[in-house]
Amino acid sequence: MRLADCRPLYHDLMDAHEEHILTIAEIVRDSAAMNEAALAGDFEEVRFRNALIVGKAGAAELHDVVLAAAHLQTVLGPPGSTPRWGYGHAMLRIANELGKVGFDPL
Repeated sequence: MRLADCRPLYHDLMDAHEEHILTIAEIVRDSAAMNEAALAGDFEEVRFRNALIVGKAGAAELHDVVLAAAHLQTVLGPPGSTPRWGYGHAMLRIANELGKVGFDPL
């Protein structure tokens, strides 16, 4: 096999790796924005950001992050409602799960 034949495969692998890292970065950004919204008392924004986290983490197969975000979704309750006690701890759980996600830098 020639080196030129390997280049497309290498680029596909790098693209997938880079895409995974960028998805994790987006989840971290959404998590930070969600925390800021909670501090501001904007729980509709918290629900919105958390839904983004569930979707992106699911697509990236970050199952523990999905479980943590699903738990937060339950604690937050339906739109327009006051979150139940423990939403801060549930948000911290998401941050802790994100902290466990390891990846090789680009």
